[in-house]
Amino acid sequence: MIYDSMFQVESGASGRTAFILRSQGKGTDQGLFQDVQRQVWSVDKDLPIYNTTTLAILVSESLAQRRFTVLLLGSFAMIALALASIGLFGVISYLVAERTREFGLRMALGAERVNIYWQVLRRAALVGMAGCGLGLTLSLIATRLLQASLYHVSRFDVPTIVLVPVLLLSVALFAAYWPARRAARVDPMVALRYE
Repeated sequence: MIYDSMFQVESGASGRTAFILRSQGKGTDQGLFQDVQRQVWSVDKDLPIYNTTTLAILVSESLAQRRFTVLLLGSFAMIALALASIGLFGVISYLVAERTREFGLRMALGAERVNIYWQVLRRAALVGMAGCGLGLTLSLIATRLLQASLYHVSRFDVPTIVLVPVLLLSVALFAAYWPARRAARVDPMVALRYE
């Protein structure tokens, strides 16, 4: 602790002069503040006492900016996940629709519906794994930029590094589920006549 007289500290050098009191009483904060104010004024009536608050409020105010940043980044991450899911679903649906004739021809030549179903899911899993690999690489690079916003989290947070790719792969497989079912139900004769 360093004591500086508030009259000697240059403007801006110290944001706040604080008198910290530890209490075990069960009284109200306002009553405690008034008791402290009376005790301080009994020593020196010219000492100003203002902006009295609890330590919990001070800590909350000091973390408000970080809390807002985390909330904002979390909201953007949820929006990005939703957009990625919608985009992935659209791309996989389009790719399955483009291959309708191929699937019909395969089934006409003896391929089973289960094989078509797993072929579509396998393709979606490969696309999802490639995207997760690229995203993981970029995120490890980007953590250097976000280091200041990470609070009590290391740059290489193992749960995050493991859970996010698993979540995104699950989204990719879920997005591929309906197109895969649709592809497996293609009637070979309709698919062969399709232009």
